This record gives sequence, structure tokens and C-alpha cells, in this order.
Amino acid sequence: HALTQEVVYNGLLKKERRKIHDQIGHVVEEMFKDRLPEFYETLAFHFKNGHSMEKAVHYLMKAGEKSLRRYSVDESHQSYKEALEVLRQKSIETREDKALLIQLIIDWALVYYYRGDFIGLTELLESQADIADALYDKAKQGMFYAWFGNVLYFRERIKDSYKYLLRALEIGQKLNDPKIEGYACSWLTFTCTDLGYFDKAINYGLRAHGLAEKLPEDQYLYFKALAGLSYTYFCQGYGKKCSQIGKELLDYGKRHSNIRCLVVGHICVGQGYTAGGDPQTAMESFEQGVAVAADPFYSQWAKTFLAPSYLSNKQLPEAEKAFHEVRSYTNAYGCELIGAYAAGWLGIVAIIKGNLSKGIKLVEETRQSVKISERKGWLAFWENMLGTLYMQMVQGGEKPSLSFLAKNIGFIIKNDPQADRKAKVHFNKAIEQANEVGVKGTIGQAYLNLGLLHKAKNRIDQARESFIEAIKIFEETEAEGFLKQAKDALQSLK
Repeated sequence: HALTQEVVYNGLLKKERRKIHDQIGHVVEEMFKDRLPEFYETLAFHFKNGHSMEKAVHYLMKAGEKSLRRYSVDESHQSYKEALEVLRQKSIETREDKALLIQLIIDWALVYYYRGDFIGLTELLESQADIADALYDKAKQGMFYAWFGNVLYFRERIKDSYKYLLRALEIGQKLNDPKIEGYACSWLTFTCTDLGYFDKAINYGLRAHGLAEKLPEDQYLYFKALAGLSYTYFCQGYGKKCSQIGKELLDYGKRHSNIRCLVVGHICVGQGYTAGGDPQTAMESFEQGVAVAADPFYSQWAKTFLAPSYLSNKQLPEAEKAFHEVRSYTNAYGCELIGAYAAGWLGIVAIIKGNLSKGIKLVEETRQSVKISERKGWLAFWENMLGTLYMQMVQGGEKPSLSFLAKNIGFIIKNDPQADRKAKVHFNKAIEQANEVGVKGTIGQAYLNLGLLHKAKNRIDQARESFIEAIKIFEETEAEGFLKQAKDALQSLK
């Protein structure tokens, strides 16, 4: 009976208890050496209460790894947290202790990532940065820098992310370590994309994919490398390439029963349809990603793309709810990268609901945030969005309600006479900035919008020129949905 066990256990001296725990741990190791994963938690418990602190840390880390594979991220997080507490019970002074500490943090980082706690991961990495910098084990140092670069990307410190990832890549190359190289290249694909270094991003993505094939047991590296390439193609406007990658990931995820890969696959397929101008099918793909997600961050990642597709399909309540959820998450856990994006879209929601000044202010703030972090491709995107908002004032539409006019009269009086000029300025800036880095999709959409603006003001020749330019871009990127819109707009001039 449990009470009998407790009485007997409490009757033992602490020294005797520790000795018995150690004995049990060693016996379990010997008797079940072919089935150890089944007993990681048991072994961790006994060695933690015995004298073998190193073994306790080892099995707690193994238990954390095992829980993460089962998508039990909170349980995994607790195991790693316990391992750190055990390790800190002794003074961490030897080279071996410091190397073990850094390895624990490297393994734990993936748990923080799936939980989506980027504030917590930043604090953890920063607290041990001095030890990592002085580490004799360069392989662990390289992976530490790679994770630092990755978390800084999500904190919207893009330039710092780039520097740390390059440091990690340099170490990986010197050691000829495919894992360090692969992870650094995989994450550099995302960072370079946001900085507008598209050629570098594609080269890093292809390199990471090649390295992943040398490490078939590392499924994360495989699907993350392809996800990075899809993100690059998405930002450039090449939707069919995204869809192709997404289908490959869905097939891989099904074959390996990897839910995380399936989520990423659905996101990539959705990116393909978004870039191609098919928001309805894109929405369905993103919804599937949200539905299968088992990790907090991957759920929010899918919702970040799902929310704009709701808006494109005129499902305003669903879009607003999803944007607020993503925004609340980023405020709580520090993923500023998508937080700024969600804030900008909430500005568009505000405008649709009738609050022009608040909406344009939010979009302007997002554009400024993107500018400060030097995310050049996204800067062009938000310039185009601002142009679109001012174009709506020029085009008009349904007669506004009295309440709408009352709420926005000051803003309309101030901006409406200049709306045409402001829209043109933003569209031309978007085209200029997008041309600078090669964001084809944004160039095409800006030309299409510029044509619609000229048409609304009866500048037919200029409208025709803009629509023709848009058609050229959409033919190049094979964006069939947008291509049809541009052709229909051109036809409407005749």
C-alpha cells in the first residue's frame, strides 16, 4: 500500500535512500538496456534522488526529448527545467559541466520554439551567452549561436539574427559538421528572405535541403529547409513553387507520421494559392494547417496566414478574431516578427469597420516597424497596402452611412483631396522597392492597383500601361488568379 511505502521510505536515513535510489537506477539500466526509452522518467527519478547527478540530468533530457516527439511540449519543458535545476545544484565549473549545460540549452531550445515562448528562449540564451562564448566544445558553441540567430529572427532583430547565423555557419564549415551547417543554412533562408537577399536565401535553402538528406533521422531539418524555400518563393511571388514544396512536405509528413511536417506542408500549399491569387483555396489549406497543429507556435504560424485569407474571402469576423489571437500571443511571448504583421492587418480591419484614422495609423506603424528592421520585401508590401487604402477613397463605392461620415469626417476632409496623389506615391514606392530586391508578386499587384487608380480618375492611357506591366509580371510568376484580374481590367478599358 502507498501509505506503507511512505512510512518505510520516511523511516530511512537520507544517505540510505540515496544509495537505494542509485542501486535501483543501475539495476533498471542493466535489466532493461534494450528498452531504456520506456524507463527514462523512472531512471531520471531514481538518479535525481540518488547521488548520480550527471545521470539524472542525462535521463531528464532524454525524457524531455521523448515527450517532445509525442507533442507533449509542456511535459517536455518541465523535464528540461528539472534537468537545469539538478545541474545547478552543483557548481558548474569544469569544462565538462559547462559543455553539458550548453547542450541542455540547445536541446531545450526546440521545446521553447514549439511552445512559441521566444521571450523565455531569449532570456535563457542570453543568461548563458558568456559560457557559450568561452566554450572549448566548438560544435556546441556553433549550435548555440545558430539558436541565438533563430530566436533573434522571431524577435524582429533581423540584422543581429543574420550575424549570429553566419557565425554558426562558419563554425559548422570549419568542423565539417552537417547538422550545424544545415540548421544555420535553414534559418538563414528565412533571415535572408526578409532582408531581401533572395539569391542568398535560395542558395542557403537548397544547401540546407542537401545537408538534410545526409541526416535522414533529423526530420525537423528536412521540413524546415523546404519551408524556408517556400517562404522565399512566396515573398517573390512564385506560388507554384510553394505549392510543389507543400505537396512534397505533405507526402513526407504522412509517410513519417510527422504532424509538424504536415502543418508546414499545408502552410506552404496555402502560400502557393495566396501568391497565385486564389484566396479561397489558400484559406482551405491554412485551415487544415490549424486543424492538425499540435504545438502552440505552429498553430499561431498557420493562423498568421489564415487570417488574411479570411479577409480576402470577406469573412471579417473570422479574420478579426484570428488577428487578435495572433496579436495577443505575440504580445505575451515575444514573437514581434508576426506581431507587427498582425497589427497592420488589424489596421485594415479597422478601416473596413469604418475607422479610417485608426486603421491607417496601424498600417503606417507596421510599415515603420518593417522599415526599421530592414525587411525590404515586406516594406514594399506595406507600401502597396497603403496605396490601396488611399485608392479606396478615390474609387468610392457604396454610399457611406451617416455614422461612418460622422466618425471619419475630419480624416476625410484632410486626406480625400490628396488621396489620389498619396495612392500614386505609395504604389510607385512599392514598385521601386520591390524592383530593388526582386519581389515580383508585389510589383505585379502594385501595377494592377496603380492601373485601377488611373482608371478611376479616367487616365485611360496610364491605366492601360499599368495593366500591361501587371500582366507581364503575373505571366512570369504564373499567378493565374491575379493574371485573370489584370486581363479583365485591361479588357474593361475597351
